[in-house]
Amino acid sequence: MKQIAVLFEGDINRRLGVFNAVVNRVKHLQQVADYKIDVYMFQVYDGWLMRRLRHSKKIDARPDEIIADGVKIHVTWFRRRWTDALMHRLFHKPPRALMRRLHRLGWEMRGHDLVSAHDRIMGHAAVFAGKKLHIPSFITWHGASIYTDPPRDPMIKELTIKLLHSPTCNFFVSQGLLDKAHAELTNGFPAEILLNGASEQFQRYSDEKRSSLRKKYGLNDDDKKVVAFVGRFEPVKNVTLLPDIYQKIEEKYGKKLTFWAIGDGIQLEETRRLMAEKGVPCHFTGKVPPDEIPDLLNCVDLLVLPSSLEGLPLVVIEALSCGAHVVATNVIGTAEAVGRENAIDLGDNFVDRFTDRAVQLLQGGIKQELPPEVSWVATAQKENQIYQQYLNQ
Repeated sequence: MKQIAVLFEGDINRRLGVFNAVVNRVKHLQQVADYKIDVYMFQVYDGWLMRRLRHSKKIDARPDEIIADGVKIHVTWFRRRWTDALMHRLFHKPPRALMRRLHRLGWEMRGHDLVSAHDRIMGHAAVFAGKKLHIPSFITWHGASIYTDPPRDPMIKELTIKLLHSPTCNFFVSQGLLDKAHAELTNGFPAEILLNGASEQFQRYSDEKRSSLRKKYGLNDDDKKVVAFVGRFEPVKNVTLLPDIYQKIEEKYGKKLTFWAIGDGIQLEETRRLMAEKGVPCHFTGKVPPDEIPDLLNCVDLLVLPSSLEGLPLVVIEALSCGAHVVATNVIGTAEAVGRENAIDLGDNFVDRFTDRAVQLLQGGIKQELPPEVSWVATAQKENQIYQQYLNQ
């Protein structure tokens, strides 16, 4: 039995996004192939001084391993050094303490036949392991490590370009993300597309269960449609456009609507204030337990995602799997999941064009389904085929 190591950076208290993608990739790969898969999560935390400087919270419990959806994850803890921050911010040099720890983590992959990492930080450990242990190495790129961090920081850009040319192969979660890397970073590196999918719990419930959930969430009128945003309240999500979007949808649709805003983040209060100024009634849930999201999405008729950047966002895949319609911005990989006609270009009159399509979807008669390749099963089968090419050499 071949032994595979999977590395990712994560947060035990924020099991979203890449965290869920890794767990699902591992679960489905185990279902289609006979591998022993060891999963390692690298979590950075702050000591007293860095907490004061970065206004971060103290993490009291630091377990060595956790279980997520049946997948055992070994947790490696690394305390962020102020010297690393100084080297990076003032001298534009790679953080030495972090790089030493990543190299040590690479050595710890001895005994594995293959190492697969997610995004840039863990990519360093995987590439080091591949070279020193003479095993195939892979990096999966999810989004921000391609489209956000490199443009902002020349040092990170240089390291990212080097990483793209270093592993046995790079995986990208959308064609759009790979195109972005080619256009703005570099060409000539090995690459494959491995799309995200939706977890099994994200599915359309029975009409009876959906009706019961609607009543639980105060939706007693069967004719009332639910329009929702689900995600982080951060600038990249364009959440301050939500008040304008909701107001325009209300004006154009002219029938019964209720608006939800699900999630938290640094722009939550600003968005709440703007919504109140517009006079748009909106239910803000704040942070919601992950296991409640499928229930909420089964009550949603239309998900709106006005982000300025995305890779292949899990939330649109999950919403479509639960039977909701989705309108999103046409950025990088969104159209690959929602369809080009439901992915609206940013630019002049964006809110009008975005809400025109939103209302068309609310009015019914438009079928919107996920492409068959947007599936964890399809991704696991392709991933296994690629691994076998190198493991059998």
